[in-house]
Amino acid sequence: MAAIMYGGSLIAIASAANAQGPNPQQDMQTDGAEPQEAAGRVDDIVVTGSRIVRNGYTAPTPVTVVATEQLLLTAPGSIPDGLNQLPQFTVSSGTQNTGNQATSPNGGNYLNLRGLGSIRNLVLLDGQRIPPTSFQGTVDTNVIPSSLVSRVDVVTGGASAAYGSDAVSGVINFILDTSYTGVKGSAQVGVSDYGDDLSSGFDIAAGFDVFGDRGHVLLSFDHYQREGIPRNEDRPRGGDYITQVGNGTAAAPYRNAGPVYYQTGTFGTLFPLGVNFAANIGNPLAGLHFLPDGSLVPFNPGVRPAGSSNVGIGGDGSPSIGKTLTGGQVTDQLFGRFDYELAPNLKFFAQLGFAQSGNTFVTIGSGTQTNAFYIYSSNPYLPTGAAALLNAYPGRDGVFGTADDRRVGGGRIHADQPFKEVDALNVAYTFLTGLTGSLGDYSWKATYAHGDSLLRSAHSGNFLQNRYFASLDAVRGPNGNIVCNITLTNPGLMDDCRAINWFGDGSPTDADYDWVSGVSKYQVAQTMDIVAAEISGDLFELPAGPLSFAVGAEYRTQRLEQRSNSDPSIPTSTVGLRTNVAQTINKYNSTNVGQAEGEYNVREAFVELAVPLLADMPLIRSLDLNAAARYTEYSTSGGVTTWKVGLSYVPIEDLRLRYTRSRDIRAPTLYELFAGDQAARGGFFDALTGRNDNVITLSSGNPDLKPEIGDTYTIGAIWQPSFLQGFSASVDYFSIEITDAIANLGTTTANEECIASSGASSVCQYIVRPFPFNYTPVADNFPLAVRTLPFNQALASLHGIDYEFSYNTPFSSFGRSGDLGLRLIGSYVPGRKTRTDIDAAPVENANVGVNAKHRINLQANYREGPLSLTAQARYIGEIQRTRDVTVFYEEPTVPSVVYLDLTATYDFVVDGNDLTGFLTVNNALDEKPPLIGNGQPGQQYPTNQGIYDVVGPYYTTGIRFEF
Repeated sequence: MAAIMYGGSLIAIASAANAQGPNPQQDMQTDGAEPQEAAGRVDDIVVTGSRIVRNGYTAPTPVTVVATEQLLLTAPGSIPDGLNQLPQFTVSSGTQNTGNQATSPNGGNYLNLRGLGSIRNLVLLDGQRIPPTSFQGTVDTNVIPSSLVSRVDVVTGGASAAYGSDAVSGVINFILDTSYTGVKGSAQVGVSDYGDDLSSGFDIAAGFDVFGDRGHVLLSFDHYQREGIPRNEDRPRGGDYITQVGNGTAAAPYRNAGPVYYQTGTFGTLFPLGVNFAANIGNPLAGLHFLPDGSLVPFNPGVRPAGSSNVGIGGDGSPSIGKTLTGGQVTDQLFGRFDYELAPNLKFFAQLGFAQSGNTFVTIGSGTQTNAFYIYSSNPYLPTGAAALLNAYPGRDGVFGTADDRRVGGGRIHADQPFKEVDALNVAYTFLTGLTGSLGDYSWKATYAHGDSLLRSAHSGNFLQNRYFASLDAVRGPNGNIVCNITLTNPGLMDDCRAINWFGDGSPTDADYDWVSGVSKYQVAQTMDIVAAEISGDLFELPAGPLSFAVGAEYRTQRLEQRSNSDPSIPTSTVGLRTNVAQTINKYNSTNVGQAEGEYNVREAFVELAVPLLADMPLIRSLDLNAAARYTEYSTSGGVTTWKVGLSYVPIEDLRLRYTRSRDIRAPTLYELFAGDQAARGGFFDALTGRNDNVITLSSGNPDLKPEIGDTYTIGAIWQPSFLQGFSASVDYFSIEITDAIANLGTTTANEECIASSGASSVCQYIVRPFPFNYTPVADNFPLAVRTLPFNQALASLHGIDYEFSYNTPFSSFGRSGDLGLRLIGSYVPGRKTRTDIDAAPVENANVGVNAKHRINLQANYREGPLSLTAQARYIGEIQRTRDVTVFYEEPTVPSVVYLDLTATYDFVVDGNDLTGFLTVNNALDEKPPLIGNGQPGQQYPTNQGIYDVVGPYYTTGIRFEF
């Protein structure tokens, strides 16, 4: 057993080398707890939160420490999955919420501490910064060599002064067992209660001495794969096409309804009614659609709910189908490390890691082209009677085409096309080398680190826009063959064009789809180099003890380069095209990612002091001061100073009080500064026109960004009553306020502000409409595109309470005796505000959307001999639909949810080797996710996948071994 020192208090944690089942006496100690048995410890390890290394020192910073075995008990798939179950983590990005586009890292596992965004927590490996694996500057924690991770330390508060910039919401430090000796490994398989989402994994690690006992070698290999759930329809409610309808008034509150279908597109092509597509007002073909056999019949729009512009309940409309519910992943990690003692007080080390994480998911199985094109009466695939009827209509020229070639607006859901799949691959190489040693009473370390990461993303099945629109415009050629109009009007421009019959589900052939489709690709390469040095020790004795220090410096360079085959800043020619509604088009229907290139260097220097103020006095057993300061200078945004001050006070033996106050920063990432245009396509509700339809969203970087500033304070207590052995409790109040917070301009917010100003606000420039703001008829003025870009938001803040209670005791029942461990971890966040600019009123977001006010984990572990039984209940409190008293919902709250996870392990010995078999059932009671209608029909599963389980009961079994 290794004893972890949390400032001078020891938390007993099972060593990662121990292949036996978890022991509640070892694994379930609360933050700051004294061990029940310290005599058996092998070494002392300093917990993240301070760079001071000194026996008897207590850092005031709250830290949640979790052993690997504890994380894998209820999340056998990976250590990050286990972390995501802790109340302090919410809305982490990963395979459980893949999204409809491939313009952001939707695979992998990007941890989100406090719900403030993955970009605001710093991810470390043994205290060293890990190079970003996404262009957003975040780290896919799936690339960490999990088989050698002994524990994870989570600093739940600002830590920039101690560990560097970007640690605004905290630090997640993965600690390796670098002294491990022996061979250990595991193998496992898993399956859902529905017989899908198969998973498998294995890992092996070895550590051995070389050159006598002066050298030590560590090697490991980890592999894990999981198929995911291919379609929303594979789970209850996924095929019900439930969508939020209503207009939020008392008379027509927002409510869930289903089945809801598009009134602007069908599987076989629809000519929408004029109320759905203003350009079709009065058109004789409006309200007709094609059956699979190509016949044109009247369309039943179903019942249009209040507040909706393009969907109906029931009727002949169609949904989007085929979207992946949870993505597939394959991860592999190779790791090697070599330590060598050059002299009694001098050690050399070098480690090399390689990891890759592959992710696949379907964005939308059926391409959704609603209100997206025109069909002309000259199209020979139109039934003769329909073409004649259209030509006989004396509509307005320019709106209905020319007098001799009338047109009608159409929409189609391409259920017959191959699914649009994303394949993303993250590859990361990390190298770290350095020297550690001591000079008298001082310890020192000097290191060099290099990291390379490469993200490649390919989105297949994307329509090449100019080809798609050209294929829609079919005409008769001079020889009577059906050809594309562009081949006649602009010969030589697109002579290989295929005139496609889009009328009827199944009419386009595979060859047709091959011709109009392509693969949108981009890749992001990043490199990071870090040179760092630090020294720590005791300066001199004070009456209450030694004054300790740590001082160091770091120089870091980082470079980003992004390349793409779909740069939206490069115009796509529309010459010869007359069927597209929009005035401009991107190369692909979705996932148009621009170029980006940039670099910066960072200089940092820090100092930290631990000052014992008073000791061994009445009501003052100890009073210690911890203070740190760091100066950071970015070549892109200048210099800034961060600092931390904290107090640790022990009035009586059983009680410790702590307080910290810190100033932290996050500088804008290279991508936030230098990203070129990128474009995505998705749903957008426009309050001006009343339409809820697909729109192009453009985004880019902003070179004028400055660092955001975080102010954090915590105050808390740790209580370990001597009269109740095995019990420990900690409670901490925290407050984080981020000024000049970097956030993307919200397109909905910008549109609402523009409308409220009657088109006069400066934000109107980000809503690109085909006509002036006050154009009539207003229904024709749905945006062509909306733009978002990062800016320094005025304010983002939250406050709340973290609490943790644990109790470990011998337990006897029914004539049997064993050990019982109980642990409760909770987070209560009653306040979470944002303000978009200095003149705007703060908006309270606590307990709304994904921000549950209460999140609690309760875990019980019973061990008797070789058998261990663990149960964990995860509670997510009820959430309000809105805090706006003028907005009404039929069901104003999302109900609370409790997930039950069960694990059984059994230790046995084969030929003198220790083995442990295990079986875990996640969501054992099959708790269904709350019903939350969102998005457009079929494009999203009707819940919030960022916080609720959509997989259902999941069974994992396997074996761990050590010899």
